[in-house]
Amino acid sequence: MTKNNHFNQRGHEEFIAKVKDDIQLSSVRYQPVVTSFLTPSQAQMLPSIVGKSMIVYMSGGYAQAQRKVACISPYALEDVDFSVVCLVSKYDARYKELKHPDVLGALLHLGIKRDQLGDILVDAHEIVLFCTSHMADFIIDSCTKIARCPIHFERDDDHIVNGISFEEIRVNCSSLRMDAIVAQLAHCSRTKASKLIASGLVKLNDVVLEENVQLCDNDYVSIRRVGRFQFNGILAISKKNRLILGFLKFQ
Repeated sequence: MTKNNHFNQRGHEEFIAKVKDDIQLSSVRYQPVVTSFLTPSQAQMLPSIVGKSMIVYMSGGYAQAQRKVACISPYALEDVDFSVVCLVSKYDARYKELKHPDVLGALLHLGIKRDQLGDILVDAHEIVLFCTSHMADFIIDSCTKIARCPIHFERDDDHIVNGISFEEIRVNCSSLRMDAIVAQLAHCSRTKASKLIASGLVKLNDVVLEENVQLCDNDYVSIRRVGRFQFNGILAISKKNRLILGFLKFQ
């Protein structure tokens, strides 16, 4: 399935301009430039924006990372300093079993920008998060409680990371239009789905959805208070000509 322009440009104009500035800076100074954390959509777009004049390296701190830092360089590098740090904290789930939104919300409440944070992995006993190196000490010193749980982050760049958990799901849908998709993912009517979109509660490829476009392969859909999904394509067509769609639902 061909990607539409909404993924390549619409809503990403500021990001594209910033990348072009980084390319110019790297070229003029003839030295590598390291970005902040990129969303999966931005990371997928970056090589095509940079083109063949520069070399792009990426890392999110572990092999399966979704959010990654990029290094744009005018020459090949043997070792790349991405300045990504892994912070780990145990916590007692008897206070509350934490979820990803709890941790992210606490960090954003401290005034940390989202692009300074990479993947956040939370299970019943442990929080693992990746951040830029200059934010690490601030997080260690300032983030000492999330919800009702005492937290103590420590740096552990050798920590074994299992990666982001996801569930493979199928939905039965009448079309690839976003109101139909949101209705199925959020288990609501198409009218309610349209209202969610109009209220700015739905993002497509990390950009607030402003019109009822058509979904494309590998697109990311985020619905406030519902979850984040990645579209894996059309799996089958039913006898009633409805589409059986595959998604990854991230935990």
